[in-house]
Amino acid sequence: MGKSRSMSICLTDIPKERITKHANGKLYLAVSSYDFDKPDQYDNDFSLSLPLTEDQKTKKKAGEKVERVFIGNGRIWPDEGMQPSKTEYHDDLPF
Repeated sequence: MGKSRSMSICLTDIPKERITKHANGKLYLAVSSYDFDKPDQYDNDFSLSLPLTEDQKTKKKAGEKVERVFIGNGRIWPDEGMQPSKTEYHDDLPF
């Protein structure tokens, strides 16, 4: 039996230059996730962030400290129909 993930992201913290427009006209955002060894203080099992840019990767390789843009977190649920309650959808996105 598999597992399901539920997550929440903060749209206001996403830099607009990280959103790419595909030839089909749709907007995309690349994200990375990191699974914690044990749940954090809020019972989250993983975090979501933006992947490092090429410039950030170069700085990190040079030993500089690079801050990731964290945009959310989430939980892993057994796939037994046990899902958290759904949140309301608001179409007031800034893009």
